[in-house]
Amino acid sequence: MARKKAVTQASTEALEPRVYELGFLLSPAVREEDLDGNVDQIKSIITDLSGTIMTDARPEFIDLAYEMSRIINNKRVRFNQGYFGWIKFSITPDQIKAINAVLEKNMLIIRSLMTATVAENTIISKKPLSKILKSSAREESVEEELLADVDAEEVDPGIAAIELQTPINEDAEDVAVEPLIETETE
Repeated sequence: MARKKAVTQASTEALEPRVYELGFLLSPAVREEDLDGNVDQIKSIITDLSGTIMTDARPEFIDLAYEMSRIINNKRVRFNQGYFGWIKFSITPDQIKAINAVLEKNMLIIRSLMTATVAENTIISKKPLSKILKSSAREESVEEELLADVDAEEVDPGIAAIELQTPINEDAEDVAVEPLIETETE
């Protein structure tokens, strides 16, 4: 009896809608004025299978990082550029194979990738995280190099504490230094 319940529970969980993101690369042969129509075709594939479109991005023409090829009409066609776009949607997992099968038949799609994701918007900024991390690491290394080049005798401790926001006394590490306020003297 317990086994039958577990099988029934697993089959009902599989029918719950999940959030997916479809990334696709359209052929550069698609004209700019036909681009929206091709994206609408991809969206209609999802909605025809009871999917709900959450958000998307209009495809942008990009240079590919490497050459991709696809066999079209028994000929290998090579691509160095294409229109990259994405669509975020929710649908039951059992419909994913059907979507992929229809996308595979579309000769204007060079490549597509379906990933499971979350409903929340995960985009933080337009700058990739790797560049943010590299720039902050670079700034820290430059600061360390500047400090290493300066002799301890050349530095006025009061000015250095204000510029670096560090305490003057080595004993008082947790005490923050207030910036000096210059007053006019007459």
